[in-house]
Amino acid sequence: MSRLPYYAFAAGLLSAGLMAATSDAGLSRAQATLARQPLRFEANQGQWTPAVRYAAHAGGYTLLLGGRGPSLMLPGRQRVDIGLAGSNAAAPIEALDRLPTRTGYFIGRRGNWHTGIANYARIRYRGVYPGVDVVYYGKQGELEYDFVVAPGADPRAIRFKLSGPARLQLTPEGDLAIETGGQRILQKKPVIYQPASDGSGRREIAGRYTLLAGRTVGVRVGGYDPTRPLVIDPVVEYCTYFGGPGDDQITAMKMGPNGQLYLVGSTDSSNQPAVGNYYNNVNNGVVNVFLAIVDTTQSTYPLTYFSYFGGTGTDIPLGLDVDAGGYAYMVGTTTSADFPLAGVNIQSTNTSLTSCGFVLKVDPMEAGTAGLWYGTYLGSPSGLNATTLTGVASAPNGLIDVIGSTQAGDYPTTASAYAAVLYGTQDAVLSQIDPNAGVLVYSTYLGGELTDFGRAIAVDANGLVYFAIDTDSTLFPAAGNQYQSSLQGVTDIVVGVMDFTQYQTASLIWDTYFGGSDQDQVRGMFLNAQGNIVLTGYTLSQNFPVTADAVQPQLAGNGDAIISVLSGNDTAPFVIYSTYLGGSQGDVGYGVADDSAGNLYVTGYTLSPDFPVTSSTAPQPVWGQGVDVFVAEVTPGVAGSAGLRFGTYFGVNNIYVGVAMALGADGTMFVAGFGGVGLPSSADASQFGYAGGSSDGFLIVMSPTQTPPQPDSIKRLRLLRHRESQ
Repeated sequence: MSRLPYYAFAAGLLSAGLMAATSDAGLSRAQATLARQPLRFEANQGQWTPAVRYAAHAGGYTLLLGGRGPSLMLPGRQRVDIGLAGSNAAAPIEALDRLPTRTGYFIGRRGNWHTGIANYARIRYRGVYPGVDVVYYGKQGELEYDFVVAPGADPRAIRFKLSGPARLQLTPEGDLAIETGGQRILQKKPVIYQPASDGSGRREIAGRYTLLAGRTVGVRVGGYDPTRPLVIDPVVEYCTYFGGPGDDQITAMKMGPNGQLYLVGSTDSSNQPAVGNYYNNVNNGVVNVFLAIVDTTQSTYPLTYFSYFGGTGTDIPLGLDVDAGGYAYMVGTTTSADFPLAGVNIQSTNTSLTSCGFVLKVDPMEAGTAGLWYGTYLGSPSGLNATTLTGVASAPNGLIDVIGSTQAGDYPTTASAYAAVLYGTQDAVLSQIDPNAGVLVYSTYLGGELTDFGRAIAVDANGLVYFAIDTDSTLFPAAGNQYQSSLQGVTDIVVGVMDFTQYQTASLIWDTYFGGSDQDQVRGMFLNAQGNIVLTGYTLSQNFPVTADAVQPQLAGNGDAIISVLSGNDTAPFVIYSTYLGGSQGDVGYGVADDSAGNLYVTGYTLSPDFPVTSSTAPQPVWGQGVDVFVAEVTPGVAGSAGLRFGTYFGVNNIYVGVAMALGADGTMFVAGFGGVGLPSSADASQFGYAGGSSDGFLIVMSPTQTPPQPDSIKRLRLLRHRESQ
């Protein structure tokens, strides 16, 4: 099995609109993005030269399969052939396991377009050498290939022939290193084995590469049973240290119905071919929105949907929700005067003088304009002041609830608004849209005399709206029985509940400050099955509210992540569970989720060399010397370190941030984020290639059944380009 990490779509640039939403220390240094799809082999239907039979797009390069084996088209249009020397050029090539995904190329005139291209999971070459087959396939986000040697066949016939301007050497570890133009292909020392005769497992066989004349590499195999099949399984890893063109970023992720994982992000390129019933197959502007859907019920995680949305300006999605029918709801910020709209709009124009909010509802089952179910601007009609929408929730009866922030004095409000005028320099805003009628059912400012930032929103089955806001206002509106009735520090979190069916002051049911004596901010929030508020973020406060069963009862460093479970009403006890989580430097939580047993999962970033990890089970128990992703699982009710069920780093001397967390029905953990070069492609791979731009995206998938838990797949993802034929 040979593995080539590959990228399929991605994410990246923290533009001005997004930076306002993610201005944490450390993130301002990390311009950024993500997503994931399996390796897919495209049949050549004219998009490549005739010598190419199948192709797969990968991280910064394109993999081409022809009669002599794989070729890599690297950035800068360098080509490296890792051919099979002396192989059967007429070996039958079979495509196996057709995938539901189709791809298309829309280059130049319509007559040059290629659409509906079939995709496959495996490609088999029969009889490349006498008694030797090779099977190429995607596994754990990589290209793998197995040489299957039949009984009596000679494995010494297998030889790799390198061509192209590259340097070839064997490393001290026995790996095969190919370096060209500042880029590196690392083919790991081969794993060689024979299946046990009773089918109970496999027997490992010693083996190694050997350098031959003419830049040719052979395989030497130790003692084995020649009467049984033999599998030679090299591992190939691709690393590049030059960024590719395009800045792309994933900003949100949500598990939808039937195991469909939805991801949204922004991109300044058209690299990724549209997939499924897409709305648009190209980027129309400076930066556009993209929506992707991955089927997590299949072991290959196929990408079943990918589409662009946007105008000719800069469009960045910041919030995502998915309803029971699979409709996707997106909100964010746009400078486009021609952002795609549909239905009866609340606001049909944007002056592009500054950023404006947008709201989209998309049906991935419908293609083209029919898939854009609803779209509207929502912000300042005059365009003189910015509005950013950061959270969205699908509400009962088909309504859409949104939260965000505005500096505009003319943000649209309703007669029932709690506050119809801007109070401070920036207020949070909450609005409810009826997309069928194209009207605001409810819309209000909510803030104090200074700066308030609407972060997150959730809706219960009765339509009550839960919100999380950051504030430095001492006069934030108060209602109900407050846990804290005044601002405790520099900035505090505010959580509360609104009833959009009520009028003016009655619409704010209760709210409260929540924080300590320094800076506290929220980054992620959801409503759990018990109707409680679960949030994560960070604190600099030494007296942030924690409970007796906290995993970490004290601030450990310059700033720690927080995980809190708060009552969904204003009755005591309000703080059900709360803990610090961090080390001696800075730590910030971004994405949070829970399982049916009440365990809490959180991801974010850490600069701490001593972040709490479970060293016996962590895929990476040691700090990577930079800004690392962290992933942790804690159990409320179990105090101290015993309550830390799982904790790990991901990162190597660079900047990486986990931005979203989701769980599959079986407990599989999905972590999305962005970062630079250095993430491993799997538990046994040393490094991943950097695809370029400000950062690349990744999706980490970890199975709960593994002991120790290891990443099923860690991928750096990058938008594939519509390129001319190679």
